Amino acid sequence: MEVILNIDNSILDFLLSIRTEFFNDFFSLFSYMGNGGLVWIITGLALMIFRRTRKAGFILLLSIGITALINNFVLKNIIDRVRPFIADESIKTIIAKPAGASFPSGHSSASFAAAAILIKYFKKNGLFGLAAAIFISFSRIYFCVHYPSDIIAGAVEGIIIALIVAFAFEKIYSNICMNRLMKVKEKTTVYDGFTFEPVPDKIWNNMQGKSYPDKETVLNNKKVISRNELFYLNVLYFSFECELKAGEIICNRKIAKDLCKIFKKLYDRRYMIEKIRLIDNYNADDEKSMSDNNSSCFCYRNIAHTDTISQHSYGLAIDINPLYNPYIAKGRIMPASAEPYADRSRSFEHKIDKHDYCYKVFRSFGFEWGGNWENEKDYQHFYKKG
Repeated sequence: MEVILNIDNSILDFLLSIRTEFFNDFFSLFSYMGNGGLVWIITGLALMIFRRTRKAGFILLLSIGITALINNFVLKNIIDRVRPFIADESIKTIIAKPAGASFPSGHSSASFAAAAILIKYFKKNGLFGLAAAIFISFSRIYFCVHYPSDIIAGAVEGIIIALIVAFAFEKIYSNICMNRLMKVKEKTTVYDGFTFEPVPDKIWNNMQGKSYPDKETVLNNKKVISRNELFYLNVLYFSFECELKAGEIICNRKIAKDLCKIFKKLYDRRYMIEKIRLIDNYNADDEKSMSDNNSSCFCYRNIAHTDTISQHSYGLAIDINPLYNPYIAKGRIMPASAEPYADRSRSFEHKIDKHDYCYKVFRSFGFEWGGNWENEKDYQHFYKKG
C-alpha cells in the first residue's frame, strides 16, 4: 500500500505543478458533468426515448445506479480512505470539496460503466463516451479530490458491473420474451395483412427434408431449432411491378413481431421487393432462391463454402432482393447471376446501401447488416445475433 501511495502522491505533485487557468476551466467543466452521474443520467434518459436505443439506455442507467449503491454503501464505508486534500492540507482543490471517502471514485466508476455500455451497444460511436469518461475521471485527480488508484479502481469496477448487468439483463429479458412467445398458440395480427402464428401442419410437412433437416443432415453437431421456436408469417409487399402481393416467411419467434413491423413500414413506403416465398419452393436450394431474387428467412444450412452454420438456421436472418444485393466472399459472387450488381460503386435500382430505406428500417429494429462486414460482404443479409 505504501508503494501505491507513493506513486499516487508523485502523480498528484506533478499535476499540481502543471496547473494553468486553461486546464482549470477545462477540467472544471468535465468534473461538473460527472457530478452525481449527471451527464450519464441525461444520456441514459435520452437513449430511452427511442425504441432502437431504449434497452441500452435502461441498462446504462441500471449500471450506474448499481455502482453508486456499491460505492456509497459498501466500498467507501469499508475502505474509508481519506481524500488527498484532507491528507495534505496544503493542496488546493479549486473546485468544491466533496464529502465522503476517496476510494473508489464514484465519478470514475459511473463514467466507465456508462462508457462500457455505450461501446457494447454502439461500437465506434461509443468511443465518444469513453473519451468523456477519461476526461471526467482525470479531472478528479487533476483537482486532487481523488488519488490515481481511486480512479483506476473505480474504472475497473464500473466496467465489470456494466458487463455483468448487461449480460444478466439480456439473459433475463430473452427468457421472458421467449416464454411469452412460446405461449402463443393462435394467429396474431400485428396489422391487417401482417400476422404471425405457430407453423401450420401443411407448411411444416412441406419443410421436412428441405429447409428443415432430418437427423442425417444435422450440421456440425449443432442443435436444430424446434418447431415451437419458429413462427409462420404473412406479410404484404409491393412487387417490382408495383403490384400488391402476399408473402410468406418462416422465422425465429424472437424476431417475428419485429419482422411484421418492418415489412409494414416497407409496405407503407411502397418499397419494392420482387418475391417473398418460402425457400422450400426452391427445394431449399439457396442459389436457386437467390437467382430468382426471392427474399427468404429460415433455412437450416451452413454459410456458403464454409463449415460455419448460418444464422438462417436459427431463423434469425433474412435476405432481401438477393439478386441485386449479392454475397461476395473470396472472389465468389452469390448468386452467380448477380455479377452485374457486385460493383457497389454503381447506381442501380433495388440496391441496398446505408442510404437505402430498407437498411434504415432494419437497423432501427436492431438488426445487423452483412454489408458492414469487413472480410466479406453480404448486401442482402439482415440478422439478429442469437
